[in-house]
Amino acid sequence: MKRIDTYGKTPLLRVCLYCAFSLFIVSFQAHAATNTTLTLAEAIKKTLNQNPSLNVFPLREQGLQAERETAQLSPAYRVGAELENVAGTGQLSGTQSAELTVSLSSVLELGGKKQARVSVVDQKLALSRIKQQIASLDLLSTVTKNYIQLLIDKQRIQLAEEEVSLAQATADEVNKRVRTAIAPKADYARAVAAVEQARLNVRRVEQRMHAHKMALANLWGQMQPDFNQVSGSLFDYGSSRSFESLFELVKNNPSLEFFAAETRLKESEIRLAKTQQQADIDWSVGLRRSADMDESALVAGFSMPLFAEKRAESAVKSALAARNEITYHQQDFLLRIHSQLYQAYTAREQAINAATTLQQSIIPQLTDALTQTKTAYQRGLYSYLDFLTARQELLNAKRALIETSADALLLTAEIEQLTAEPLLIGQNFEGRNHE
Repeated sequence: MKRIDTYGKTPLLRVCLYCAFSLFIVSFQAHAATNTTLTLAEAIKKTLNQNPSLNVFPLREQGLQAERETAQLSPAYRVGAELENVAGTGQLSGTQSAELTVSLSSVLELGGKKQARVSVVDQKLALSRIKQQIASLDLLSTVTKNYIQLLIDKQRIQLAEEEVSLAQATADEVNKRVRTAIAPKADYARAVAAVEQARLNVRRVEQRMHAHKMALANLWGQMQPDFNQVSGSLFDYGSSRSFESLFELVKNNPSLEFFAAETRLKESEIRLAKTQQQADIDWSVGLRRSADMDESALVAGFSMPLFAEKRAESAVKSALAARNEITYHQQDFLLRIHSQLYQAYTAREQAINAATTLQQSIIPQLTDALTQTKTAYQRGLYSYLDFLTARQELLNAKRALIETSADALLLTAEIEQLTAEPLLIGQNFEGRNHE
């Protein structure tokens, strides 16, 4: 009996089994990671913690802290040496009459210049933190709008699948009539083509949703989405408030605080410019050694520039003009934000009213009309075109409901950005799904 040599095959078999098991585990983990539902609050938290664009602000603050340390420094001390009466002519030849002076000098700052410098840097720090708040608010708006886009895609996929179902049901009804020679074969061919077109539309919307998932995941630094679905309903529009109460919330917008912080910065720069109106004193003290007398003596001196107040007037005027300019920018901002908020508010109310009418009145009536048309078609009272028109009218109404609801939610997100007040996060975003 021939002996079968299994040397070397068993280890290879073990490796193959190990690799297969490892691939199974990885595949299972990947499936578990993607088979998750993402909430809006989770998306916002991930973005605020991981978005790269927000990482620049701590670095900027570190730079300003270093600048503050520099501003706190007093003027530097200087050591100097001066050699006179050397290598001359006559009695001053050689070093016999040399005089060597060693001195220590510095500047005595007057007018509170150090405190003014530190105050300017402190206001820059405050302004940087407000810029971070503005960037975070803009980023939150982007997250919310991308999240809403996924809710839109979810409803569009449901509608596209419903369109496939209706198209298939229509094709089945047409096929029955074709078999009984009541309807022409051309009607069935058109019905089958409609089914295929509806299926193509499903794939197109699914691909668009995947792209939107990718865009949302990129906001927290991931190349691939780690979620499969998003929670919430496209038909929950958030809390409703009067326009006056919303405009009152505009004061919470970091952009307004930005103007206030920028004004404080300019006022600090004005104070710094005014400190230049008081001249600093340059002082020095030292020791002079005379070689010919073999004696030493103490020397001291000071100096200060003249007409410092007049020379600093232009800098003060420039700083005052820069501060006053901010006031007009703030007034212009309030006018623009009032207009934007009013347009968003009225458009949102109109979109909600349109969606409510579609949902409560138009769609139920068109649903009944489709049912009656189908029955009449089965009895031979209506043509295929009548049946197709009734189906398309219902689908168009549901499509209009999705678009108006999308407008309402996107406008709500815009109002959130203008008022810095959450209108979607705090409500039941796990809302019911409407047909």
